[in-house]
Amino acid sequence: MYGVQEPVSNQLIQQQETHLRKSWWREPEVAVLIVLVLAAYLIRIGDVSMRGEESRRARVAFEMLERGDWIVPREQGQPFLSRPPLQNWLIAASRVVCGSEAPWAVRLPSVLAMLLTALLIYGYARTCLSRVAALAASVAFVTFGEMFTTGCQAETEMIFIALVSASLLLWHWGQVRGWPDMGTWIVSYICVSLGVLCKGPQPPVYFAAAVVAYLLWTGQWRRLFSRAHLTGIAVGVAIVFAWLIPCAARTSWPDVWAIFSNDTSMRFRDWKALDVSVHLLRFPLEVLGCTLPWSFFLLGYLSRDLRRCLGEARPQTLFMALCVATSFPTCWIPPEGQTRYFAPLYPCLAVLIGLMVQCCLHADLPTMARAGWRRFTLLVASSMIVAGVVVMLASIFLTNHPRYSFWAERWPLALAYALAVIGLAVLIFKAREGGAASRIRTAVLAAACFMVLTFTGILTNVRVRRSEDQATAVARLKEQLPQGQRLVSLGHIDALFAYHYGMSIDPLSPDNGTDLLARENFYFCFDSDGAARPTLPFAWHEVAAISMDRNHHTSPERVVVIGRGTASQRLRKSY
Repeated sequence: MYGVQEPVSNQLIQQQETHLRKSWWREPEVAVLIVLVLAAYLIRIGDVSMRGEESRRARVAFEMLERGDWIVPREQGQPFLSRPPLQNWLIAASRVVCGSEAPWAVRLPSVLAMLLTALLIYGYARTCLSRVAALAASVAFVTFGEMFTTGCQAETEMIFIALVSASLLLWHWGQVRGWPDMGTWIVSYICVSLGVLCKGPQPPVYFAAAVVAYLLWTGQWRRLFSRAHLTGIAVGVAIVFAWLIPCAARTSWPDVWAIFSNDTSMRFRDWKALDVSVHLLRFPLEVLGCTLPWSFFLLGYLSRDLRRCLGEARPQTLFMALCVATSFPTCWIPPEGQTRYFAPLYPCLAVLIGLMVQCCLHADLPTMARAGWRRFTLLVASSMIVAGVVVMLASIFLTNHPRYSFWAERWPLALAYALAVIGLAVLIFKAREGGAASRIRTAVLAAACFMVLTFTGILTNVRVRRSEDQATAVARLKEQLPQGQRLVSLGHIDALFAYHYGMSIDPLSPDNGTDLLARENFYFCFDSDGAARPTLPFAWHEVAAISMDRNHHTSPERVVVIGRGTASQRLRKSY
């Protein structure tokens, strides 16, 4: 009697689990994940000053709106031969929808890409993992150390990560769920083609290498020549050429090739044997460091006993491992390879981490899994306590330090942080035995909260205090100039200054310079190194010099000088 009922009970449990996986978006973990992403990336989206390439991406987008040219990316009216225009389109759309050019509006597409990627990881992970393990996979990606910078920057990286990971995860999701081949291939190649329009030629390489390796490994190589696959390729090529051909018609084929290849080709130039050797040793450690604390779980794959715990998740494990293995050499071998180049595969690492967390969800944990989970909880809990103590000490001893005061928090905030992380450390320590889903969930969410409090809270405060405030400096400059005063630049001008100035700045050239220099008074700007000033072919006086450094320095390293010309002379050919 009991022997008959038990299989029926197991069958019912499996049916319920299958139903839950089909409607994964209704699960409470999805709401938790959304709240986590918004807390980590949206709340302080505009606090840190624009930096890196953010202002340039924004200016290219704004010029598209001003000129009505959505085909050729331009900066100061000249073709911008670095990256195709997908991200610029998204920033321009965000400006129109939000009605603002503020940093938060420029960065919003990246935050939305982060949210969609986190949900994609959770949905894919639910094809083989429990709710807790799938949540762990998504939370790991959201709180990777490197993602706290990438996930809310107006750079191409986050959108690129979303598109590359979507092409891979959606394709394999369709394989394990039995989606129609035609639709699966087409959707995947749409993501590939959009990835090409975002950053260049890497997406087809990453996608093709992983998919071909997987189909060969599993004996399904004939699917590479199916009508569905060929149709998907055709759709992807058509999307890319829909932009590429008009762009080439307005510029030239060499310019289009430069847009696609300039940034990528730099990694493969001037290799030196010593640099390659050092990078081969350093890069894997950098990836593990940038994905802390969750990369600790990746070490579990060194254990045969833990690999045996994967069970029905072997197809997902194999595909994720092949995605990582086929893409890793492209960033590992070139000495110029950086961890952010490998970041499109971070979602795959997150799924592998979730798979290993799944091994800890059993009362009869293997010895290796139990020991590994205890080490993880001890490591994270100890790190949290140390972080709380360090922040408190910094608030006490560095407040008035002449060089390092930016590390010091106000003591009430430092105390609140210390108490919060110690409380979270206690929760993690209590979950050190693992096994029960509730303990695993508590530890995962406590670790995630610690990462958010540290990176979005404390370290963001540090970055704000260190950053140069170009927005305020440019606002003061505009108060000095006649209302609505346009500037011209002597050569290329720093995009950060152009972004904050808010009006197009045309470069001075023989075509427009002669008429301008004939005026008695005109305003112009140029880039300069610190206190250096060039000799100009006309009389002028300096109105202001604004630092373009990322962080505040007593003597700025890079400045934009704004001047007023007072007499006309011959225009030199150099301008």
